[in-house]
Amino acid sequence: MHPFMGITDWDRVGLSVEASAKRLQRIAYVDRGLMQIECGQLIARPEYEVKGALARMVWQEANHYDELRSRCKQLRMGSVAFDKCPDSGLKAMIDRTLETGSALTLLVVLFEVIKPAQIRAISSYMEQAQPLVDEPTISLLKRQLPEREEQMAWGTSAIQELSLAAAEEECELAARWKIYVNGLLGAAGGVDGTSPRTEIRAEDKVVTQPFQLPLQSTRDARFVSAVKKHKDQHFTDNEHGRFEQMMFTRFFEMSPAEGVAYVHFTTKGKPWAFYMDTARHLWDEVRHSWFGEAALRKKGYDIYAVPNWTGWYDLTAQHFELDEAYTHLTIAIEKAAMKYPPGKREEWEFCRDIAKDPLMTTFQDFDWADEVVHASFGQKWIIDEIHQGDNRAAKAAAEATVVKRLAYMKAYEEGKQAHGNPFAGGY
Repeated sequence: MHPFMGITDWDRVGLSVEASAKRLQRIAYVDRGLMQIECGQLIARPEYEVKGALARMVWQEANHYDELRSRCKQLRMGSVAFDKCPDSGLKAMIDRTLETGSALTLLVVLFEVIKPAQIRAISSYMEQAQPLVDEPTISLLKRQLPEREEQMAWGTSAIQELSLAAAEEECELAARWKIYVNGLLGAAGGVDGTSPRTEIRAEDKVVTQPFQLPLQSTRDARFVSAVKKHKDQHFTDNEHGRFEQMMFTRFFEMSPAEGVAYVHFTTKGKPWAFYMDTARHLWDEVRHSWFGEAALRKKGYDIYAVPNWTGWYDLTAQHFELDEAYTHLTIAIEKAAMKYPPGKREEWEFCRDIAKDPLMTTFQDFDWADEVVHASFGQKWIIDEIHQGDNRAAKAAAEATVVKRLAYMKAYEEGKQAHGNPFAGGY
């Protein structure tokens, strides 16, 4: 019988605790940088499928970072030290990648430079680590790799599709960016810092512009955007009309997702747990949008035939300040949705008992479960942290955001045209 449960190379000396922690910190730093890139670019990019994919990756990156953070704490690297930037070269690579100006360029840099280099660094770590003493890290990285490789498969396919539709100049620019970011990576000594550092050639540099979030939500040419929810939609005043409105309401949650991305991207100085929670919240809202899209597609609806709601993000970017956006979402909307009736439970019961639609029943069941989690985020980050546990103060702040939203919609109506209740169908 083989010793060590079949683990081979058991006599390899491997890496020291300090060397292990430093390599893992660098790998994880790239994950956290990718979160920032993906969050900002999710908002800026109009390509709808890219938005959703980036949101999912933000959540996956957050989990990867969190797991490596916990492991490094076990390797005698405290969380404060772990959260610091380990290399200015890696930071430069992340900062410049955020400034890519098209979906094709972004994906080429992510999936042909940064993520492959990160996977190589992980593979190198696993090959060099002592397999007995560092089995916890090796096991962790083995669990992460399939998710990272799944990202690569999606990214490679998306690049092929975008390249076919892109102009020659855009493809050439993406190729130049690939060379540039490869140079930045080389200047940092690679993801894990073990490669010789190289100079970036002057001719390989790309002139960049500082990244700025848009003030209005972006959608690709298949969509018509609408500040008002359910613009030009008319639902019958019966059970069928309510069910149809519910499917579209779920579908339109891409705009709240962009609002959460805005909160995550622009909020500075919070504990790591805040960014972990808002990464989860962001992905949940995109999943909810996908719930609605899946339900509508199954029923044969043309999802591009009606104006796509973007008003939540527009309000967030243009008028909410400091903690108002997250207060509005978690306290004014999601915490209020816990009341029964109506609330999330009643929506699930309607799909199960009245509409009798199995798919939407499952979707609403999980939507309800997610909203409970989101209400807890509001409790943690708004009520407990900002208002020191004062529910009345938090409620007053939430009500003030509702007043601001109504004023925003009134100004929109007066400047455009009236389209009914801005709160119709929930958020």
